Amino acid sequence: MVQHNSCCDSACEGENMNRFRLLFVTPPYHPYNLADEKTYVVEPIQFEVLASLLDETKFDVQLLDLRLERRNPLGALKRMLQGFRPNAVGFTSWTMHVASVRRYLAHVKQFDASIVTMVGGHHAGITPSDFADPNIDYIMMGESYLSFRQFMERLQAGIRDVSDLDGMAYRSGDEFISTGPSVISRQFDLNQLPFPNRNILGKYKKRYYHLWWKPIASLRTGMGCPSRCGFCNLWRPNRGKYLTWSPDYVIEYLQRLEEKYVLFVDDHFFGDVRRAYAIGEAIQKAGIKKQYCLYSRSDAIAKHPELVELWAKIGLKRVRMGLESYSDVELDGLTKCNSVENNDTAIQTLKKHGVYTEGLFMVGLDYKAKEFNELAEYIRSRKIEVPNITVYTPMPGTEEFSRTRDQMLFTDSEYFDFQHMVLPTKLDRKTFCHLYGRLLLKAQRPPLEQIGLIGLPRFLQRMPSFWRYFFSVYSSHRHYRRPPHEEKLQPTLAWRQPKGRTGASTESGELVTIH
Repeated sequence: MVQHNSCCDSACEGENMNRFRLLFVTPPYHPYNLADEKTYVVEPIQFEVLASLLDETKFDVQLLDLRLERRNPLGALKRMLQGFRPNAVGFTSWTMHVASVRRYLAHVKQFDASIVTMVGGHHAGITPSDFADPNIDYIMMGESYLSFRQFMERLQAGIRDVSDLDGMAYRSGDEFISTGPSVISRQFDLNQLPFPNRNILGKYKKRYYHLWWKPIASLRTGMGCPSRCGFCNLWRPNRGKYLTWSPDYVIEYLQRLEEKYVLFVDDHFFGDVRRAYAIGEAIQKAGIKKQYCLYSRSDAIAKHPELVELWAKIGLKRVRMGLESYSDVELDGLTKCNSVENNDTAIQTLKKHGVYTEGLFMVGLDYKAKEFNELAEYIRSRKIEVPNITVYTPMPGTEEFSRTRDQMLFTDSEYFDFQHMVLPTKLDRKTFCHLYGRLLLKAQRPPLEQIGLIGLPRFLQRMPSFWRYFFSVYSSHRHYRRPPHEEKLQPTLAWRQPKGRTGASTESGELVTIH
């Protein structure tokens, strides 16, 4: 049995030395990233899926989750490199991680230039040219199921040529050459994929959480999103295709999970109503006893309240909904194709069945005190149990990003965490941050579920961390006084697309000042 631990002990000894050693790394949060680690850190399913494609007799796969190595993430990386001695290191990425991933891979090359370095993840599928860095050997663009096994088997055999594999970009001299995106066709059967290999989680397995649910398991049952919100780039890497795993696959995987809490990470779990109903009925029939959180649009819930009724019976406790705004005018401007009426109906439907609303909202850059107060009043009047309020941020890959790029005041990747302003605001930055921090505080409701789970004394012990979070948002105007990093990045290399191929991006460096 392969041992998948993140400790640096005897992993390099004995027969392990005969296998190709692959280290997957999840980048840490930057100190400027205000919210994510305060609310959730969930398992990196993408790495579990990729690990499941490899032969364990040939590959030794380990995980280093730097989100959970908070005291000294760079030190944790160096210890892992020293102890595990990987042949290859792969990072995942969101937009806010671009600069940090490039810096960490520079440290990998400084440790041992022969280590093969690679990057994948969401941002690599949107704007891969941002990773055209001299310290990176390969970029995996889009879903990697189709080429990853071949790629790794070639590396194991000492073959570096990937020019015939879709979804790859490789460094050649002073430029990167792209083979075009890896886009899975609608005919691809996701059920043929093995179950994610959760063994690689090692010591981190019981440390993942979502709000006060811990430990929590994550499950992906669909790829892509059937909706086309103009401000969102989640559906774009797979070019708008929406594929799903079968209910039978989902049930069998759920039965394997030890955790009481499960987060469905699909972009829109109720996007296929018939399938969601079939999964719910199958869970009920199988007698699986767990508690669930999932993502859904409000219009699906408003139109199909019977779906919530079924899922509440089998353990649905929270739904994350992109409510976005209290105003139909704003929703229209976001091309959300939804309405406040649908939002209100969905909130009431969830309340009727004892399901919490985790409402996702965006503060507009044109907000003044009036709009901040109106949004706070909307959240409080609807008694939304878990408000999650971010700042409107045009993301790479969207039309809005291209339209406003020349207007952006801040383009360092760390600011793209949905809690910083990258475009001008109507208010001065300090006033905007003060009002934003006050809004977060005003909108909060007593977390009765958390108090019930851990008890009032332990909850009171954790209160200082809540106040630190609100104060960090309130005072975040200080983040704009100097760049979020001191180290300089290597210059971004040229990006070349061979004739006959259409890549995910032909521009060199969408985030133009991450250097």
